[in-house]
Amino acid sequence: MPSRRRSKSSAPSVPVTPSSPPRAAASGPTDVERFAAALKDSARADREKADLAQQARAQAALAADEAAAHEVALSAARRELERAVLGVRAAKQAGKGRADADAAWKVAKALVIELETGAPPSWAPAPVAGPAAADELEPEASVAAPDVEAEIADHTSMG
Repeated sequence: MPSRRRSKSSAPSVPVTPSSPPRAAASGPTDVERFAAALKDSARADREKADLAQQARAQAALAADEAAAHEVALSAARRELERAVLGVRAAKQAGKGRADADAAWKVAKALVIELETGAPPSWAPAPVAGPAAADELEPEASVAAPDVEAEIADHTSMG
């Protein structure tokens, strides 16, 4: 039986040609340059997306902190309202100091309404600002809402 192998001399010679002709420098960017530009664009887009996500997380954290501070201020105002109600009851039983107790209740109730609705009621008394009221509250004494606690301190010192 004859061998089916071909000899090297009988192998067809195929000319080797490059898959793409060489480009001239003036014709545009090469594939490598386009790929590099695409990578840079992708990296920039990823950075922008990460920055936006970070900003969204920061805004959410700030909103959560503000909501927590508001809740603390509201609970403090409600406690002050309860104290004012107890003061009114005690003044009724004692028969004196009722006007001061009613004024303290009015201030406390107006503050609770303002914190719950965002706007003070039309009947709310004007806040009293004086140098003595500012000296009563130490900055370290306030935990979460110094402006609300200062306002409570201002209103409770009226009586």
